Amino acid sequence: MMNTVDERKKNTGRKKIDIKKVEKNSNKLVTFSKRRQGLFKKATELCVLCDVNIAMIVSSPADKLFAFGQPDTDIVLKNYIHGTTEFEDQESERISSIYEEYNREHEEALKTLELEKKKLVETEKSARVSNRGEWWNDSIDDMNSEQLQQFMMSIYEFRKKLAEKEYEHPKMISM
Repeated sequence: MMNTVDERKKNTGRKKIDIKKVEKNSNKLVTFSKRRQGLFKKATELCVLCDVNIAMIVSSPADKLFAFGQPDTDIVLKNYIHGTTEFEDQESERISSIYEEYNREHEEALKTLELEKKKLVETEKSARVSNRGEWWNDSIDDMNSEQLQQFMMSIYEFRKKLAEKEYEHPKMISM
């Protein structure tokens, strides 16, 4: 029996990066856009885990403002300005449930997007195979179900085009 640890692909994985100012402006924009959602996600986790209220206003390198607030940015800021910590519990719970629903929808949309991307890659792969000529002679033994479906669709499309050509030029096809 082979050792599966030795068979695993060696890769670098995550590396610790030095925290220093990004000098190049285009790199700043990319870094900000990639890390902003992570920052807001961590703030959401902190709110849920510790039952705290947070307000964040972030200015991007392109001078655009982004705000995050739990239960709501305006409520947290008003309470901060007035020096109070009293939140309307029902309003807070309602807004919190709305955020949770939005987060669930967002996660589902991301999963759907990933599935669609995988389907697109498979379809493009199948299209490349079918466009190389004499695709109808390919063996179907090694195809998975998606490839078989694509193959069937190609056959149906091929038959449809033949029928159209026969209708347009009945004497040419029947020879």
